[in-house]
Amino acid sequence: MKISKKHISGIIEWSIAIVLLLICYKYSFLSYGSFSPLKAHELSERTYHYGPSKIIKTIDIDKGKVYLCRYKDWFSADTVNKEIIKWYPGDGVSGTPIDSSKQVSYSWSGSGTKNNEMFMKVYGYVSDSKITTIQIEGDDKISVPKYQLDESRMFIFYWNEDNKQNKTKYLVGLDKDGKVIYKEELMGL
Repeated sequence: MKISKKHISGIIEWSIAIVLLLICYKYSFLSYGSFSPLKAHELSERTYHYGPSKIIKTIDIDKGKVYLCRYKDWFSADTVNKEIIKWYPGDGVSGTPIDSSKQVSYSWSGSGTKNNEMFMKVYGYVSDSKITTIQIEGDDKISVPKYQLDESRMFIFYWNEDNKQNKTKYLVGLDKDGKVIYKEELMGL
């Protein structure tokens, strides 16, 4: 059986089309992200050249997850977001170093949501072994509970607030008797 020039050119055209489709897919938004939130978190860390970190706590939020993590002497609170069918890296993957000379090392971030609100996160590591509970205090009426520290010595607070709220907030550390032994204004919140 003889293959005609028409068949050969058709095979070549289809081969080129398939190669071009694969290249377009590889560099399109469709290839970014993952079908798993954990894989999206790992992708987020790889793109930032951070980790792999140990996940201390996983928090379910509206259309996403937050991973409170530790990597060597660093901590982070990475957000991944669910779109139509895939999970995508969000914010917070960059690590913050633990400063053992401070009672508490912390960081915070905020990202815009629909409804003109901000999704706020305050998270960190407590070096002072006398601090057993950490909380946020402020003039506003945010509802964030006290956080009982476990063996990881890490904490995370998260809430939605009005974009224009900007009221003074304090990170407060309590000892086992409920006495305040640490209080610091959360600057920029």
